Amino acid sequence: MKNLVRLRAIISTLMLAAFAIVSLTGIGLYIAPSGRLAKETNWNIFGLDKWQLEKLHNFSGYLMIALSIIHLILNYKIYLNEIKILLKK
Repeated sequence: MKNLVRLRAIISTLMLAAFAIVSLTGIGLYIAPSGRLAKETNWNIFGLDKWQLEKLHNFSGYLMIALSIIHLILNYKIYLNEIKILLKK
């Protein structure tokens, strides 16, 4: 039981970190100039150029998907109880 609580805490913390990275890199990519202009001006944010930012964004997005699946598996009983309560009203 104690190990399960610890695992849930670790997964939740990793999800929060991945969410923060996806959010910040998403904002950076939103404000980034087009590919050609970014290359010509050596544009960067957070010390990363546009292509590095895209790679980090994609990797952290995939990581977040995997962690979300693990999170759902670890907490499926809680979700089932919440759905039961939701459907009673």
